[in-house]
Amino acid sequence: MEQKSLAAFNQRGVLGLTGIALGTAFALAALQQLLLATRPSLTAASKPIFLNRSARLDPDPIRRREARLILATQQPNQLDLLQGQGWGRQGESQLLAPISLKLEALALAHGGQEAAAQKQWQYLVSQFPKAPPSADGLYALGQAKELLQRFPAHPAALAAALKWQQKKAGSLGGLHLARYGKRWPGSAAAMAEACMKPERALAKSEKTLLATGLLAQGDRAAAQRCLGKTKIEQIEPKEQLSASTKAWERSRELLLKRQWARAYNSLSQLQPNKQSPPIAARSRFWMGLSAWQQGQKDRARAIWQNQLRQYPYGYYAWRASVRLAEKPPLPAQSGPAPLPAPLAKLRGLGLHTEAWEHWRTWRLGRAAVTPTNLWQEGQLRLAVGDRWLGLAQLDSAALEGAAGSKAQQALLEQQRHPLTYGQELGTAARRAGLDPLLLQGVARQESRLNTTVRSPAGAVGLLQLMPATAAELAGEPLTTAALEEANLNARLGGSYLKQMLREFGGNIFLAVASYNAGPGAVKSWPNNNLQDLPELWVEQIPYPETRIYVKSVLGNYFSYQQLSRQRI
Repeated sequence: MEQKSLAAFNQRGVLGLTGIALGTAFALAALQQLLLATRPSLTAASKPIFLNRSARLDPDPIRRREARLILATQQPNQLDLLQGQGWGRQGESQLLAPISLKLEALALAHGGQEAAAQKQWQYLVSQFPKAPPSADGLYALGQAKELLQRFPAHPAALAAALKWQQKKAGSLGGLHLARYGKRWPGSAAAMAEACMKPERALAKSEKTLLATGLLAQGDRAAAQRCLGKTKIEQIEPKEQLSASTKAWERSRELLLKRQWARAYNSLSQLQPNKQSPPIAARSRFWMGLSAWQQGQKDRARAIWQNQLRQYPYGYYAWRASVRLAEKPPLPAQSGPAPLPAPLAKLRGLGLHTEAWEHWRTWRLGRAAVTPTNLWQEGQLRLAVGDRWLGLAQLDSAALEGAAGSKAQQALLEQQRHPLTYGQELGTAARRAGLDPLLLQGVARQESRLNTTVRSPAGAVGLLQLMPATAAELAGEPLTTAALEEANLNARLGGSYLKQMLREFGGNIFLAVASYNAGPGAVKSWPNNNLQDLPELWVEQIPYPETRIYVKSVLGNYFSYQQLSRQRI
């Protein structure tokens, strides 16, 4: 009996120990899963030591590949990072596997292993025939026609179309560029040649397509030659003022006449609550000033404070802030970028070129029109270095109200106001005794922060200096190439802006206006409103270009100041 009781006791003990062991194992497994789930995301901003450790030791193969891809973008052509990473056929692997294969093929080619690279391209194209990286494979394999058919808007296809036009002439390459890449570098010559030297008679619709592409490149003469007897005005889009723009112009006329009560009523009918934040800021500012001029100072202050809460950026936020003698609310922390999840993933990994190529492929080169699409495409362009079109699209997105929340406003404003060439502009500004953010704001408006931009009038570089002005400032003639150098252009532009400020007694309105229109023109304008109503003086500038320029530069300056407060 005692032996049976002892055996039962031992059995219960073993079962109990087994249960404890199993419970401990389950608890450890759960803890391990919790720790794995709480690991920080891998992004291009992750520290190198963390990325290297994750690339070698992370138990999750997807995270190991992500870390390797990030490192591969930061350390190009490192073959050891990319080998064996082209696995997977579904889900996220469908996105990252072909990219891994593409980067591996490029690394092989860079290392002189051409045969291995060709084999890798062939594998990529066969395994992922619809994935955008396969476009690069088709280009490398010389399969131009297949590339143009399968990925018509991919940058590789546009490069192939240009190459085709240059080698074989005819119209195929030029027509392809007119459909899918009318602004692609070199496309103007290809489209003009396709129109004037086709291998067959072109249909009227094809000539119109090529002429429209040439117009997008700014070559009206070539567009008219392409059209022949058809007048260019028949295909040129006509700009028509929207109803809201016409309503603003009517309100502006009342403001210029100082008919404050009528201006207030006219502006209130524009319904600021239904306008995009930047446009509503203009309406609210002038409603506040109209109320102030009628002696309704409490109402004016309330309107301006509401304006700053709704949109604390730009020219009108600056003017409301000055009128209230208080700083606007600190900008909100940025929100998430409005991108499809796969593109957000690629951007987070630092694969900006891949994100842009996926976008081009998916949209078949269609122009961005909606506010959201403008924002999406603008930030993708910006990430691959296309600041000229990227910033223009982000500006349009802001004006059309793409940012809904305060957090989204903050993100869009950050993207619209990058500190590109900040070191060069900052050094030049301090040397001239200027606020670096003011010079940054001028460069943002002058060249959209591009060093190689040239205006139709001949202005060159980051701060768009005329060669004669630059030569006078430098004390010697300067080549165009020299003026495209950021340090020199920033130094001379800073000196010129400082010279304008001295000439106009430190008045920022007059100095900025003269940077655009010239000091002689500015001195000829009436300035009876400048002291008490500088905003009205700006609206009276007789050159529309300069009027917009002054508001844009000073708005940029204030937005940079606001964003710098957030960065602190």
